[in-house]
Amino acid sequence: MRSGARLTVVFGVFLALFGMLGIRLWFVQIAEGAEAAEATENQAWVYVPTPAPRGDIRDRNGDLLVSSKFVPAVEVDRHLVEREQKDQLVQRLSTLLAIPPEEIERLYDEAGVNGRFTVAYVDTVTAYQINEQVRDLPGVRILKVPQRVNLTGDLMAHVVGHLGLPTEEDLDTRPDLDPNTRIGKLGVEQVYDEYLQGVPGQVAYRVQQADVTELRPEEAPAAGDTVYLTVDSQLQEVVYNALVQGIDLSNEWKDDRRAQGDEVLNETVRGAAVVLDAQTGEVRSMVSYPAFDPALFIEGLDPDTYTALNDQQAFLNLAVSGLYPPASTFKAVTYATYLEAGVRLPSDVEGVDPNSGVVHCDGQLELPRLNDGSKQVFNDWYGNRDIGWLNLSQAFEQSCNIFFYSVALGIHQAWDKTDRETVLQDMARSLGFGSPTGIDLTGDAAGIVPDREFFRIWQEIQREEPDRPKLLDPSREELADPWFGGDLMNAAIGQGSVSATPLQVAVAYAALVNGGKVWRPYVVEQIRNQADELVMGNTPELKNEIDFDPEAVERLKRDLNGVVTRGTASRAFDGYGASIVDVGGKTGTGQSIRTKDNHAWFVGVVGLETPRYVVVVLIDEGGSGGAVAAPVARHIMQYLSGEDPDPITAGAAAQ
Repeated sequence: MRSGARLTVVFGVFLALFGMLGIRLWFVQIAEGAEAAEATENQAWVYVPTPAPRGDIRDRNGDLLVSSKFVPAVEVDRHLVEREQKDQLVQRLSTLLAIPPEEIERLYDEAGVNGRFTVAYVDTVTAYQINEQVRDLPGVRILKVPQRVNLTGDLMAHVVGHLGLPTEEDLDTRPDLDPNTRIGKLGVEQVYDEYLQGVPGQVAYRVQQADVTELRPEEAPAAGDTVYLTVDSQLQEVVYNALVQGIDLSNEWKDDRRAQGDEVLNETVRGAAVVLDAQTGEVRSMVSYPAFDPALFIEGLDPDTYTALNDQQAFLNLAVSGLYPPASTFKAVTYATYLEAGVRLPSDVEGVDPNSGVVHCDGQLELPRLNDGSKQVFNDWYGNRDIGWLNLSQAFEQSCNIFFYSVALGIHQAWDKTDRETVLQDMARSLGFGSPTGIDLTGDAAGIVPDREFFRIWQEIQREEPDRPKLLDPSREELADPWFGGDLMNAAIGQGSVSATPLQVAVAYAALVNGGKVWRPYVVEQIRNQADELVMGNTPELKNEIDFDPEAVERLKRDLNGVVTRGTASRAFDGYGASIVDVGGKTGTGQSIRTKDNHAWFVGVVGLETPRYVVVVLIDEGGSGGAVAAPVARHIMQYLSGEDPDPITAGAAAQ
């Protein structure tokens, strides 16, 4: 190719390249210019959410329990702080607020570049003093922020819950959360947090070299919705005080026992109580002790206080999370199984008459060999006393273990290793044992209803993971079948591996006396917005319905009354009042596997003709259901019955 032609080609290529570059520059400057300018405009603005007041929490009568108020808070916005200003700012705030400088520096660093953080809530005098010096405090401003106000102290702590800053997990789950806004961390505050939060407002301002150059009008926040509980706060106070007195009574009773030379193990420090509407599942009262004051979390709980409360298990709601052997309260399940499943008492066992349906309650039951390793002799709680030949009703009133052992033995003899061997467990599960209740609170525990399959699973776990805590006695690990007939007998009196929460026991008893309706318990009745419009309403939810024989239900209700008038709770209920004819209950004393001390139980029913309330009292390591838990329940039941509640004094030691 000639030189001139080559130059022409090169010139053409350069011309094409410059043309393409020119088109691209035009596109960037003209076509994308408006978009780029808008992006630059937006980047110059800082958008700061302003927290909304959380919604109120009220009891079933509309009484205010938890609210919010506006208080001054000192906030630092790192957009407005130059790097060289940090140290002096930290020192000045430390002096003004009496906060260690390292604590302020920690908050500063955690907020991150261009972050913001609340240093402290202050009183109006301090807020005024800081405002006087705000020109010399870069990035600092005094805001009016909503602060939670709990009007009931620790009375409702486990129901209403408390607040805290969101964790990384919270922020991952709910990316819309403001890291500086406190959210619910327990109870209703957590479960219904999105209703209570409200809608945050917004402040927008333009920043240039750490100075605000332009401010837009504030978008005001909208307050959260109001939550109405099913709980009656006046009843809650009665139940709380009775439970605390019951814990004191337990320690006095134990001191008396020690003085008589008996071995009594531990100081009593914990307990729980529930009052459940037997016809709807509404929780009218729920108390767990020890508790905590949610106000401690308003400005953040110091580590020492948190550790002390945590060591006391103050944050654990024993009513829904505490798992215990239900002890003799479980005999109502065995009672119902005996009548509904057509169980026959065992034959060829001394002291058991299957034809007459009676058992000799003389303190001891000796069994034929059931399985290799199975227990052969079962002793009753009342020692060597002979309380006679008792039928089902009499045995229930006197809490005769031997009768209920015999029911389990009858099941074992007739149906072992058949599809009917789990009739007792099936009844328990149909009443709600062994699964979460579904309550709208955190920590709803499932509990255990043991059977052959359970034990085989546990056995396999122990074989495969020998370093894990043992679920079964190690002697059972190598057996072909780890389930014994004696395990069923222990389950029949609510011992062995059976575990349940006080709330599960309440749900089960409600179904046993209301004709078979197993209700989902709930603590929130409705939620209304700021215009008083209904946002959400909970209504009774039927989880299961058991086709009980009405005559069996009426018999059980009569026998529950027999417990408080003639049986193991009769001393605790002596002088109850005229309404004694319409109340009943069941004592329970369950041994702690861990400490060998005894948990004290009582389940009461108010309104036997048409059951209204189920009252459950559990006193952790309380010593005796009849002596300690029954008097506490009596006091609560008198209040519910319209009687004048008597002082809480010890009843008779009984299971």
